[in-house]
Amino acid sequence: MDRNMFDDLRAAFREAIENFNKELNRDEVPQTVDDLIGAMKNEVADVTSQIGALESQISRARDRMAEERREANTCHRRAKIAHGIGDTETATVAAQYAEKHEEHVRVLKNKIDALGAELIFLGEEVEEMAEKVEEAQATRHSLSVNHIRGETPDSISTAE
Repeated sequence: MDRNMFDDLRAAFREAIENFNKELNRDEVPQTVDDLIGAMKNEVADVTSQIGALESQISRARDRMAEERREANTCHRRAKIAHGIGDTETATVAAQYAEKHEEHVRVLKNKIDALGAELIFLGEEVEEMAEKVEEAQATRHSLSVNHIRGETPDSISTAE
């Protein structure tokens, strides 16, 4: 998942909020408000799902990294044994494979770090989004009351 996708997601969520504010002046306020709040909730659910997928990817990468470490250690032992019996060819090959496994460990560590940063980013994003949904739900009742009275606020903040 790349940063642009999350920027697009953030923009879509903010657009939903803007649409929410615009729709407040329409005749069918209660249904429109419900539709917009529903769309906002769907966005939160989508990001929450992405968080779960990231957590799963991190777990798999950690498992794979542990396996690569075990393989590197095994190759080092084989190289040491081969060197001990004078089999330089096997010792060289085992050392080369150990090096490859160690490089893979480094790559996986970088991957875990990047996924962890993305997880933190999305966690903060979903908290912000959830707060906006709560605000919208809190103002929904006053919007309905104002609609019945014939009043229409210009924005969410004026409905409170």
